[in-house]
Amino acid sequence: MLRLGFVRHPPLHLLIALVLLLSACSLMETTATSESPPLTSLPPASTSTVAPSTVAPEPPRPLPEPPAGLCDSYVEDAAIVGTVVDENVTEASGIAASSRYPGAIWMHNDSGDDAIVYAAATDGSSLGTFEIDALAFDWEDMAIGPGPDPGRDYLYLGDIGDNLHFRPVITVHRIPEPDLGADGGPITAVESFNLRYPEPGPDAEAMLVDPITGDILIITKGASGEPSLIFRASGNDLSVGQTTDLEQIGIFELESGTFVTAADIDRSGAAIVFRGYNEVWMWSRTDLGFIETFASEPCRTPSTAEVQGEAISFAATGFGYFTMSEGSNPDINFVSSSIEP
Repeated sequence: MLRLGFVRHPPLHLLIALVLLLSACSLMETTATSESPPLTSLPPASTSTVAPSTVAPEPPRPLPEPPAGLCDSYVEDAAIVGTVVDENVTEASGIAASSRYPGAIWMHNDSGDDAIVYAAATDGSSLGTFEIDALAFDWEDMAIGPGPDPGRDYLYLGDIGDNLHFRPVITVHRIPEPDLGADGGPITAVESFNLRYPEPGPDAEAMLVDPITGDILIITKGASGEPSLIFRASGNDLSVGQTTDLEQIGIFELESGTFVTAADIDRSGAAIVFRGYNEVWMWSRTDLGFIETFASEPCRTPSTAEVQGEAISFAATGFGYFTMSEGSNPDINFVSSSIEP
């Protein structure tokens, strides 16, 4: 006869095993129900509570209207206003007049010098020497223009020369205008922009920086009977340490035996000047992009006989301009305009 008493009274070890099995099943069910919900149930990523900015973007500055009769406003002859006394300035290839320090100009030498910017009064007396933390392969021109801080001016130093016609990329260095109260010293706050030609090889000695847009214009020398080519790098595209493509925006047909050795734009952005060794050309600006401007014929404005004139700069105010030549103790020449602010 089969006995079933063990069903009513199971052994203790079987009861313990049954309890453990039920506990494990309960734990597995709890763990399964506490897992993260599927991705489709997550809230959308764009749930930011930050309110959109209510500050309207700054409108572009309007194009200034060049004054009537600009080309006819210049005196016939340039005047010598000073002579550079600093014996280290022997190949002045770039100059820029300061608006922060009225009566001061900035200068640098051509290739062969270190990365140095010299400050002088317009009478030629020295105001300081500044060593720039940058390379100086072939500095050819400089300019004053806008930068990150709208409340100050910046110096742009054009390492753009290429006598051997092999550089696919050139470099422009930008520094805040130095403090003349320091009487010189090192400048480490340097931003460098690499600019790439559509094709390698142009040799350039002229550069300007648009005070309205921050665009950098590079103008080739036009050697060996070739025309001068005008390239632009948009100020919006400039990025430190990156390479920005240059766009050709114009061609300047040169007379035989002439070259473009420097350029500048006045502080309002209304007038543009190129110079050669013994000539100066001027345009009244007609469009923001410069294309229409350079498609027009420039006028000729006064120049002075210089041994090797490679520098030009508008005055900090008005339309008068300074010129300088390479050589030791060069004269500082100034051509005044009857149209002054």
